[in-house]
Amino acid sequence: MKKISIIFSVGVAAMMGLSSCKKDMTEINKTNPNQFSDSDPKLMITGAELANVIVNEGEAARLAGIFAGHFNGYDRQFISYAQYNMTSGDFNTPWGNLYTEGIAQCRLIEAKAAKANNQSLLGVAMINEAQLLLAASGLWGDIPDKEACNDAISNPKFDKMSDVTKHCIALLDSAANLTSGTDYSAAFAGSFDWVEVANTLKARAYLRMGNYASALAAAKNGVSAGADMYANHSTESPGAWNLYYDFLDWNRSGYISCDGAPIVAMLDTASKTSKNNAKTDETARFDYYFLADNYTPLDPNMNTGIFAATSNFAMVSYVENELIMAECYLRGGDNANALFHLNNVRADHEKNYGGYKAYVLSDFGPTGMVKGASVTLALGREILVEKYVSLFGQLEPFCDLRRTKNAIGIAPYTGTQLPGCFMVPQDEINANSNAPKGGSLFDVLELFK
Repeated sequence: MKKISIIFSVGVAAMMGLSSCKKDMTEINKTNPNQFSDSDPKLMITGAELANVIVNEGEAARLAGIFAGHFNGYDRQFISYAQYNMTSGDFNTPWGNLYTEGIAQCRLIEAKAAKANNQSLLGVAMINEAQLLLAASGLWGDIPDKEACNDAISNPKFDKMSDVTKHCIALLDSAANLTSGTDYSAAFAGSFDWVEVANTLKARAYLRMGNYASALAAAKNGVSAGADMYANHSTESPGAWNLYYDFLDWNRSGYISCDGAPIVAMLDTASKTSKNNAKTDETARFDYYFLADNYTPLDPNMNTGIFAATSNFAMVSYVENELIMAECYLRGGDNANALFHLNNVRADHEKNYGGYKAYVLSDFGPTGMVKGASVTLALGREILVEKYVSLFGQLEPFCDLRRTKNAIGIAPYTGTQLPGCFMVPQDEINANSNAPKGGSLFDVLELFK
């Protein structure tokens, strides 16, 4: 991405004295008093965080949600999107949000914070940059990283997905040594701790690389119960609303729905593929996720549920962290600990929705209530399904489907294959001679092969 040094912050222009009228016009025209040349990084961080929110909750999340089977297209261009008929130009906006408003700003802040020896601000900027880069590499695969956001480089090279992921881990390691608490978190809500957030993000990265031991080690220090990091939408006013609400109800009503989306059948008690059983009643969560009564089509719940105007949006959560540990223990052959962490999630759901009892290992397998060829296979599928459902509307389920080779069997809306990636945006192809050309929506990313 070529675009770098735009500074998004607010300032006050100094008044010019009357004596300036006597100066030579050539001298006056050298400086524009209304153009800001710099900004305080402590003010800039909010803009970078808001870009992080926009990427994880905005257009990129809606498209990833369609590809993952969380949403379906219902009107205008979203009908084509759900049929996987897309062009490179459809991905321009999320790419711009990522780089110009997000990664570029984080790197400017990091340079300023380092110069001022503000270690806490430096760490917060690094964590936000790492989350943005993980989002970008999870969606596009190879992306500009080392040479991105540098005005001196007109055509930045695309780095391998694996190298970007390793860079994110390094950023998060450094950040965890620099900051803690909730300093510089104006865009976020929740009783979170930056170090815990960094460790859960690191666990995400290791999980993508198939390094389950390292993912487990990071997750053990990840987000704890009651310490989720949310995008803050607690203010009831346009511009502060939940971004899904803004799209679904305010700006693009009717464009997407959940009609026919695989996630609906998983939670519907009447469905043959429902995850309801003698220990699981998904009725309350179904009603929290969807507008089921007297609504056609079946829409996401933007009235009083998950995407209501003032519903905060989970960016990094305890539930995700616990399910990462559950999967890692399972892959390491420790079914008992895998079940322990799955039950931690179910206990959290019991507090929020009701209807969840703890599983025991005998509940899984050929003769259990959760069917599978073996206890391990049945438990593993339940962990992945729970994560798919619990992270409704987030980016990570789309990554998990490709990472696990669609182990939970989500059916595509058309054809036989789910999309494999976002296409390189047309804006980048036009501006950067190093941008890959001729890619397809069904290309398989390096770490997901």
